[in-house]
Amino acid sequence: MDSAKISAIIIDDEQDSINLLQMYLRHFPNITVTGTETNAIKGLELVDETLPELVFLDIDMPGMNGLQVADKIHSDNFYSEIIFTTAHQYYAFDALNVEPLDFLTKPFCIEDLDVVLQKFAAKNEKKKLERKLEKFIHLQKNSVKIKLPANHGILMVETKDIVIVKSNVNKCILYLQDGTTEIINKNLNKLVEILNLPSLFNLNRSTYVNLNYLNRIDKKTNKCILSFNHTIHEEIISRKQVILFEKLELFPAVQTQ
Repeated sequence: MDSAKISAIIIDDEQDSINLLQMYLRHFPNITVTGTETNAIKGLELVDETLPELVFLDIDMPGMNGLQVADKIHSDNFYSEIIFTTAHQYYAFDALNVEPLDFLTKPFCIEDLDVVLQKFAAKNEKKKLERKLEKFIHLQKNSVKIKLPANHGILMVETKDIVIVKSNVNKCILYLQDGTTEIINKNLNKLVEILNLPSLFNLNRSTYVNLNYLNRIDKKTNKCILSFNHTIHEEIISRKQVILFEKLELFPAVQTQ
């Protein structure tokens, strides 16, 4: 497997199952278990706080079952891969609706775990290649002019000149690199889809920024520092997005502080 460190969380209502899986995972030096939880809701909070690469998730748990937890994880972030651990194979069909990486049917052994982790490594490598392709596409699109419906007619703008996209009720405000702003008659999600700009990064529920203008992220204040038109501009970034930014390594030259 890849020697890069991989963070993992285990959610299982049986402590003995957690202990056994932790013992197995010690045979894989690049896997770091950053947390465990026997309560499904607390486990979900743990995933939300740390965004692990892997979530080992028991399906049959009281209260909120593993399928519900997995559905919530996938709706909140696209980063964590889920590996279901279950003693009941009949859950497999339902679980396909949340697209887990794989299943480990209890009782499983180290060899079974190795197969699943090899699958994760292969998928992770594919993601790296896809990111390289996205960067290439970004370079090709960086000077493309697009047509947008603005308050005072039609705006023609090069995507590389877009610094910030901010929601404003059912419209958006574009901050451009020359220091001007434009009101666009599209909601945030629709506009981001139209722009199709790989360098746009979601800071919070209402704001995207172009990473080409990002100087640094201040983790103490949860602020992004951007530079354009000879000025410094600050935007709030959610704690979850700070963690996600570090993990994705989209632009390695940008250092967080």
